[in-house]
Amino acid sequence: MPVEKSIDLYATGASVEAAVTEAVERASLTLRGLKSFEVVEVGGTVDDDGALTYRVLVRIWFTIKEQVHE
Repeated sequence: MPVEKSIDLYATGASVEAAVTEAVERASLTLRGLKSFEVVEVGGTVDDDGALTYRVLVRIWFTIKEQVHE
């Protein structure tokens, strides 16, 4: 039976979707077996020109690889 673990990552982007994609892509650089994600929090900033930058907290779930040690 597989065991899953999660990590929480913050990421930013021009849209919520872009920020979530950034978090998942970054996680995939060092983790294998990504299974799912959950957007825990959405926030952001407004610059002087009124442009929005979204900041998301994403919980990413992955499977712990079973490995036999000799």
